[in-house]
Amino acid sequence: MRKLPKEKEIAAKTQKSNTWNDAFNGKVDNRRQEVQQAVKSACDQLNSDGVNPRDYVEQLAWLFFLKAFDEMETRREEEAAFDDIPYARRLEGKYRFSEWAAMTDRPDDMLKFVNGELWEKLTNLGADSIAEKFRRIFTSVRNHSRRGASFARVVQQVNRLHFSDATDVIVLSEIYEGLLKDVASDSAGYAGEFYTQRHIVRAMVEVVKPKLGDKVYDPCFGTAGFLAESADYVRRNAGSLSLTDLEKLDKETFYGFENKPLTYLLGIMNMLLHRIEGANLELANTLEVHSANVPEKNRYDVILSNPPYGGKMARELQTNFTIRSGSTEILFLQHIMANLAKGGRAGVIIPEGVLFRGGPDARVRERLLTEFDVHTILSLPAGCFLPYTGVKTNILFFNRSEDGRATDSVWYYELINDGFELKQTRRPMEGSQIPDFLKKWEKRTEGENSWTVPISEIREKAWDLSARNPNRKEDNNHRPALELVQSIKAKEERILELLGELEEMLEQNNG
Repeated sequence: MRKLPKEKEIAAKTQKSNTWNDAFNGKVDNRRQEVQQAVKSACDQLNSDGVNPRDYVEQLAWLFFLKAFDEMETRREEEAAFDDIPYARRLEGKYRFSEWAAMTDRPDDMLKFVNGELWEKLTNLGADSIAEKFRRIFTSVRNHSRRGASFARVVQQVNRLHFSDATDVIVLSEIYEGLLKDVASDSAGYAGEFYTQRHIVRAMVEVVKPKLGDKVYDPCFGTAGFLAESADYVRRNAGSLSLTDLEKLDKETFYGFENKPLTYLLGIMNMLLHRIEGANLELANTLEVHSANVPEKNRYDVILSNPPYGGKMARELQTNFTIRSGSTEILFLQHIMANLAKGGRAGVIIPEGVLFRGGPDARVRERLLTEFDVHTILSLPAGCFLPYTGVKTNILFFNRSEDGRATDSVWYYELINDGFELKQTRRPMEGSQIPDFLKKWEKRTEGENSWTVPISEIREKAWDLSARNPNRKEDNNHRPALELVQSIKAKEERILELLGELEEMLEQNNG
């Protein structure tokens, strides 16, 4: 069966190297300055129009989305013509980005058209899944530009970008991360978004190894980093893909929920840029739609996620959970456990406290260890997610075995250097241990930074999964200051949580 011409090009490229791994080659470096200047100029124009800096991301996001969608439709149109197959564009004629974006010589007319006719079209494309995605996006975001001349200049800058060019996609991803960091450093996170760095995402994908035919799920997909990287991984390792394979990859592989409209838009756009149009992505609160009894046919083969943590969920909304807790990280972990299929693999980022806290956390750990095979825990350094948060985190890797096998032992790896400085700026540095981790984890090789703990020892310690490296002496005088602070904060948070639960019980008794 003949492959699409663009897929031939992708297959040839990915056999040689991963596009993302070429992020610092000469071509990207040469283009980076041009793209950065275009985005900076667009932000300057938004500023001159009185747009709040926190709205820059939203304004640029929907413009990027429409331009990316227009380029994708052009590519699909060309591919269909190659195979003599008719293709009907979703946005045709004056509704195409390339058509109305050419009206920069009539800026007031362009602004009027976008706010009126175009927006009406975008929210009424039809009744299928793509139309529904558009409706959700464009009923949730808005055009923040107030003057035609300023809006036209922003559109001109967006027009300088090329989403069909892998180089621009790499640079835009970096720039978006930068915009989030700028806002996060000023407001402790933009709308609660803690961006998962790409090198961490890649490492997790390398461990769980998604393959063609798997259903891949992220219950809080954000900008769809895990799903997009999984799509690239499948393409790199699946060999030659038929049209049937490509259809399955597009429509039957990727699933997820996201609660924030803007982030949902960015996730959809990211998947489009990775040539996945039919991802099953929903705009909803995962914890509110959770069910403890998921039919096997509705479960997922691969689950990758960095759930939000530090949040609290009202007690009346916890009724669907077997083990109730106000902590969102514990509820998400239960959700992931309930949705993992037999033979499935999961990689989940959790805050340090989940590994040792008592109460609901301990009961969830017991279930996890006795019903799943927790084979690996990667201990990340405190500050790995700066500037969003300095909380120390770990990555849990676990499988749901076909034969119901539980955890026999847990292999730990203590990551001290992830390739970036543990400061707000997170500048690259030499000595990343991630390649060493990936080299050792499959054979569970023990060394200075890796060790194995039998389940009997974990059971004796009340299911405590803390990553205590037996190869280094515990010395508080030499522990990183940030790690000590986070350890103290974790204990204080648990005390506050217990006080909150006690307060609720007393109120109920008095009531």
